[in-house]
Parts: sequence; C-alpha cells; structure tokens
Amino acid sequence: MSSKYIYTVLMFVALNALAQTNSLQLRGIPLRTHFDSEDYRAGMQSWDFSQSEDGLLYVANNSGLLEFDGNRWKKYDIPDATKIRTVMIDSKGVVYVGGQNQIGFFINTGSGFQFKTLRDELDSAGINISEIWKIFEYEGKIYFNAEDKLITYSTDGIEEINSPGFLINSFMVDERLICQFYGLGLFELQNGKYLPLPNTESLARLVAIYKNDQAYIFISEFGDVYEYYSSGIDLKTNLLDSVTINDVLKLKNGDYAIGTQNKGLLILDSEFSIKLHLTKNKGITDRTVKAVYQDNFNNLWVALNNGIDYLKISLPFNLINEELGIEGTGYDARYFDESIYLGTNNGLFLQKDINVFSDENTFELMPGSEGQVYKISQIDNELFLNHHKGAFMIGGKSLEKIHDIGSWTFEKTSQPNLILGGDYKGIKYFEKKNDTWVPTGDVLGLTESSRILVFENDTILWMSHGYRGVYRLELDKNMQLKDEIKHFNKRHGFPSNILISAYKLDGKMIFTSEQGIYNFNPKSLEFSKNTFFEELLGDEHVSNIKSNGHNSIYYIQDAGFGVIKEEKYGKFSKETSLFKHINKYISDDLQNISVFDQNNILITAKDGFIHFDPSKKHDIKKDFSTVIRSVKASKIEDSTFVNIPVNTKELVIDKNQSIKIEYASPYYDGFEDLNYSYRLKPLDEKWSKWSSLNEKSYDHLPFGDYTFEVKALNIYGMESKVSEFSFEVLTPWYATWTGRIVYISILLIIIVMIPILQRRKYKAETSIITEQKKKELKIKDEQIDKLYSEKLQTELNLKNDQLTSITMQLVKNKEFIQSVQDKLSSTLDKGGSAQELKRIINSIDQELSDEDYWDKFAYHFDQVHGNYLEKLSGMDIKLSPREIKLAAFLRMNMSSKEIAKLLNITTRGVELARYRLRKKLKLEREQNLVEYLIELDNT
Repeated sequence: MSSKYIYTVLMFVALNALAQTNSLQLRGIPLRTHFDSEDYRAGMQSWDFSQSEDGLLYVANNSGLLEFDGNRWKKYDIPDATKIRTVMIDSKGVVYVGGQNQIGFFINTGSGFQFKTLRDELDSAGINISEIWKIFEYEGKIYFNAEDKLITYSTDGIEEINSPGFLINSFMVDERLICQFYGLGLFELQNGKYLPLPNTESLARLVAIYKNDQAYIFISEFGDVYEYYSSGIDLKTNLLDSVTINDVLKLKNGDYAIGTQNKGLLILDSEFSIKLHLTKNKGITDRTVKAVYQDNFNNLWVALNNGIDYLKISLPFNLINEELGIEGTGYDARYFDESIYLGTNNGLFLQKDINVFSDENTFELMPGSEGQVYKISQIDNELFLNHHKGAFMIGGKSLEKIHDIGSWTFEKTSQPNLILGGDYKGIKYFEKKNDTWVPTGDVLGLTESSRILVFENDTILWMSHGYRGVYRLELDKNMQLKDEIKHFNKRHGFPSNILISAYKLDGKMIFTSEQGIYNFNPKSLEFSKNTFFEELLGDEHVSNIKSNGHNSIYYIQDAGFGVIKEEKYGKFSKETSLFKHINKYISDDLQNISVFDQNNILITAKDGFIHFDPSKKHDIKKDFSTVIRSVKASKIEDSTFVNIPVNTKELVIDKNQSIKIEYASPYYDGFEDLNYSYRLKPLDEKWSKWSSLNEKSYDHLPFGDYTFEVKALNIYGMESKVSEFSFEVLTPWYATWTGRIVYISILLIIIVMIPILQRRKYKAETSIITEQKKKELKIKDEQIDKLYSEKLQTELNLKNDQLTSITMQLVKNKEFIQSVQDKLSSTLDKGGSAQELKRIINSIDQELSDEDYWDKFAYHFDQVHGNYLEKLSGMDIKLSPREIKLAAFLRMNMSSKEIAKLLNITTRGVELARYRLRKKLKLEREQNLVEYLIELDNT
C-alpha cells in the first residue's frame, strides 16, 4: 500500500468526518495514583499544597510538612503544632508554613530542612493566634491569614494589621490582596489599609475569587457564583444544593476544580457547566476533598479526608470501568443513536441519563445480555449484538434474539435485505422479514468458526480464522458461492498459520500476521509484506488496526498502543511514547479499537475500556530535572551514614569512607516509570545502564577529585537535565608536598648515613669476627685441655687399676703363703721331718719378709697419687717405714684386715698402728685419719 494512496483515502474520508456533528461527551475517570497515610507515614488529612522551583511537592498535613520528590515521601515535624494547615513557597524559595498555634519557615540546609519558628516574635509583639489557614507573598512581605486577622512578616519584624472586623477569608487576585470580613463585605488591602469594595456586604462566606476578562468571579461556600462589576454584583448560577465547598482552583485551561465536603470533586468549564464529577469509588478515593492543587505538569493533587489522590487530568486518557458500572473486560464499543453501548465478557452496558451528582453508576447492564459479548455490529441504522449465546437485535434498551448459535459478527452485503453472519459453525445468511432478521441458510463449503468477515468489494469476502489462516470467498450478486473457497496460510507467503486477520483499512485490504502486515496479490494468489507498514511497524504482531477516517491510523501491537500520523508532504510517522501510560491497562484477549469520531477512541481494557481523546494535546517534550536528594558518608566498616549537605561545594572524604548519593526526578507525569543513569567522572567514561534504582554508593575510591552526574529517563523516552555533585577523596599525607619533602629529607639522610653505617657495620662485624675467633680458640683450648685431662685421667685410672691389682695380688700371695706356713707348722707338730720342714718354713718366712713387693707397690702408688710416699717421707714429722706403708694402705681405703695381712700383723696390731699414726700426725679427736690422708694427696 503506497503512502500516496493512504494520503488520498484519508483526505477523502476526512471530508465526510468534518460534516459529522460531535455531540458525543464521554465522561470517564482520570488515571490516578492514590497515596494513603501508610505511604507517606503521616496523618490521614492534608490541607494545602505547594511546589518548589525544582519540582518538589510540599504538603501541609496533620502530622507535619510532607515533601515528595517523585520517588519517596519525607516528613518534617514542627514543634508544638499538632497540625499544619497551609504551606507557601515564596519567590526566594523559602517554605512558609502555618498551623495550630504555630507559624514559621523552613531553612534548607542542603541535607534537609530546619524549622525556624516565629512563635517568639508573636509573643514579643503580643499577638495571639489559634489557626493559620492561608499564606501569601504580597509587596515583599509574607501575610498569614489567621483565624480572625492578618499578620504580616518581613525583615522589619512581625505585626498584626488592624482590621475593621472579624476576618473570615482572604484572597490573592490579580496581584491584589482582598479580604472578607464578617458582615462587612470585601476589602482590598493597600499600603497597610483596608479599602471596602462596594455592594459586597451581603455576600455569604466566599471560598474563591477569580478575575475574568470582564468581571470578578465570586464563589461562595454554598455553591453560589457571582459576577462582580464596578457597577454592581449579579448571581450567575448556583452549582448545586446541599453542598459545602472546601476549595476552588482555577485550572490553567480555564476550567475550575471544586473540592466539596460531601460530593467529591467537580470539574467545571469556564462557564461553570459541569464537565466531570468524581466522588468516592467513582474516580477518587473519598467523597471529602480538602484541597486541590495543579502541579507544573497540569495534573491535580487532591487532598482527601483520608489520603491523597493524584489525578492525571492532563493526559488525553480516562478509564471507563467498574467505578462507572462497567463490569468485566472490554470487547467492543459502539456509539449509536446518541447512545454509548459497551460490550464486555459480562454483558452489554448502556450509558444512563442520570444527574451528574448522582452516586449511581453511569452505565447499566441491559437485561438479557448477561455473558460474553464479542461484537456490536451496525448495519445501516440497525444495531446487532454478537454474543456467546447467539445473535440479537438491539432496540434501544431491549434485545431481540434472532439466532441461537454463538455469534461473532455481521457484515452488510450488496443486497438490501440480506446480511452475512459469522458464528461458531461458519457463515449464515440472514434475511429481513417483517422488520426482523432471520437465518435462512449457510454458506456451503465452510464450517469453520468465522470470527472475522470483511468484504473486499461487493463479491469478494474474506474470512480469517485464528489459527488456520484466511479464506477467500468469491460470490455472485446474490451472495452465492461463485467458485470454490480458497484457503491461504503459510504456504502462500505468511510466516505462519496463526494470528492472521483481515482488515479493510480505508478501502484497501490488509492482512495482519504473526510477524507483520501483508498484501494479497490476486494474480499470483500469494501474500507479500506491506512495505508501508513494515517500515513503520516492523515485524511485530499487530492485533488490531483502525483508521479514524481523517489522518490517523490506530493500532495495537505487541509493544502496546500506537498511532500512525500524517505529517507534511505526505509523510507518515508513528507515535507510541504517549500511550505508555495505558499499555498496562490494555486487554490481551481479542483486542479491539473502536473509533467513535476523531476525538473519541475506545480501546478494550482488562477492566472496561480506555477512552482516548486525540484533541487533548499533551506536551511530552517538557523539560525536567533530576535532583540530588541527599549525600551520605560513613566509614566502610560502619553501616551508619551521616548526612552531608548537597549544596556543599567542597566535600572531602578519606579513602576509608563510603559515599552514598540518593537522587530523584520530580517528574510526576509518570513517576512510576522513571529510570536513571549515572557516571562518576573521571572514573567512568560511559553512562551506566538505565535503572529504576535511585541511589548509588562508592567504596575504596582512589584519592582525587570526582564529579557524580545523574540524569533521568521519563516514560516518553526523554532525558532530563544532568544534575551533578562534586567531592574529593582526600589525598593521603604521604602523597602531599609535605610527604614528598619528608621523603626527600629521609633520602638525603640515608645517603649521608649509608657510609657511616657501613663503617660502623664493618667495625661491628670485625669485632664480632674477632670475638668469635677468640671464643673458637678458647673452645678449642678447653677441648684440648679436656682431652688431655681425660687422657691423664684414663692413664691414672689404668695405673690405679694396676696398683689395686698388684696390691690385691700381694694380699692373696701373703694369704696363700701364710696358709702354707700354717699347714707346714701343723705337719711338723705331728712328727714330720723336722729338719726338712724347718728349712721350708724358713724359706717361706724369707718370702713373707721380702721387701721386694713393696718397691713395686711404691712405684705404682706414686704414679697414681703423684709421689704421695715422698710427701709422707718429706713431712716434718718423721714417719717410720711401717707407718708410711700404713698411711699408703689407708689412702687406698683398704680394710684393717687387708692391711694386717700386708703388714704381717694382726688386726689389733693394725688398730694400734693407726692410733700411733694419728697421734704422731697430731690429729684432733674429731678428725678422720683417712680423710686427712686423702686431703694430703690433694696438696
């Protein structure tokens, strides 16, 4: 399909569309987000709103001042005030608040707000207050509307303005401060004085004053609207009875938003005609509206008796769902005979004609339509219901059943009284008889369920099946088969057999498939890609596509809803960003788009329908910002972070600290779908991947200067301005100039000290070596002495052993000879040869008295005991030879018996000899003779 063809057809249909009247008024409910007290962790009631230059929202709440950045809520407490009634941000960005018995302002420290109370100034000035309800900035001063008076605050101090009476309300209108006093009417404050506005004395308590081109508009708390001229005052209208108005806000488009005590929220046009009424379970969460505020995205913040609603009234979408009486998933919609019919899986619903303030549902279920609705078919001026239970004719608020088999659709034929109906079992002929339609037969040869029927022309009919392909029926002028039915599927060019649907788009047949849109070539009987749609939509599945008959083609694709628009010079482009708001609501079963007219498009939703008004323009390219909300630092080993002011110009941390940066974007037009990207210069060259996380931490950063940059990506794919925060990771002392000087000094000292230390080391090593050599020599000498001593000791022991052996041998010899002598003497006594025996005995006597043995003994004894015998002989005391022998034997520790044998005396003789020796040696009584002789050996 060529773009030229599309352009021509759209322009042709547009001419017809322009001729149609647009009396249709669809009143759905805005997309909304509800915040309850658990979300913002404060009181259930809020009273006022204000927005800072950077987009942050501030809310006066029962529990304090609330701040919302699009991601999280934060609460600031006010001392000695149970409730905050009002909040105002002046031209300098100072946040002023007023509440119960308290007024003051918040100072932004960078890491949060600090409250500065003006309570002391009030006390000093003798001013008593109970409640503060409004705050204005006027002529360089701040005005507080107390319960009964005006109080002004400036650098000059705080003071009460003298009032003509009891103040009941005040208003800032067109740079004029107008006050209403009970029973006195309206006054304008000029130069500190109240000037009365004539003809206003009888007015009831006003809740709003606005100025239009010709007059001032007064709105009372009971709904009376007045027009005030210099010449007088006129009652314009009364909005409603038995209602109390809490707040009125003139919207940027000229409409009025009115919050009531028990009737919810009203949206009125500039002429005070009601456009929309929202109340509990019908667009908002509560029927009591305390305050209304329009933010910089033109959406409404609504303070309820319990919680806060955010209404996205700037969007060209609203919902028609169960809150308006529509039950179930939407399947088809039709605007017919100035009535709206909506079909769901629970039946057919018709819009009711009810009072706009009624709590009744806007739509009601038509009796007999309960169950699955597939389509609402219009044939000329007649309406049909295609239903799971069969086919019905719709007549106003009633249904007439014309067929029992589950019905999908009806299609008009070229025959005036003949239509075709697709049902669960094929295609049927319906003829009109007696003002009703009756089935008259089947299209032979086709028994497949026929959900989609499309006439290409008067005689070519296409039927598409969800998973078997598409069928082409060639009919004659009587709608009878002219040729056999042709079945097309994957074998004929489609990517698969499933998800093939036939559409007649602005007079031209197209076929959607599992992958892209196709055209049919009647000559080759093959299907090929539609290059026009391929270029715009790619190969994703298109589940429904409709034209508005003017310059737009609407479609539902896998990625969501979109529109193809004609631009200049016959070019086309697609738009999908705006519709990201509604994609999550769109149904995924038998999706359908219903085009009522150019400004009313209905899209089937999981819960009812989505209404789209293309005439309602919405700026998706609005600039927005990302705000660094907090900077925190802590020791790496400690999880406790300390807040650091975000306006700090020179933040310095050390390497052992962590830094955590939190950020947000107050882009309330889709704050649920914000993503962020960041980088840390110069550490990161590229930006991070987009993520919904709104904080970043860094640990163990190398020392140096850093700049953290962050930006946001909104729901439309637009990027915010970059926000940045700079900080420094402290250079360790050893990397500073001081450290370098220390290094150089140490290096010079080392250079000087190295030779000195080397000489000292040489001397020390030489000394150590010398001492070591001395020790080694000493050890060797000791080893030599030890070896020599051991050798001498060994020799001494050997000689001692020899001496002992000789001595013992002498003893034995003596004993033996003595025994022989005794025996011989005995023999002689018994009569032996006397002469011979005597000779033997004499010989033995000579042997016993022979001193030769002593010489041998003396030699060995002196060898062992170091000339001991010479020592005895050389003593001053002269010892006899026998005494010397006795001393020698005693030195050897010999017993008296052994000594007796050696000296050839008796044991008694030995004892006497010992006694004489002691006496001769002049030993004391207690002295031991043997010990003395041993000690003598050591001298």
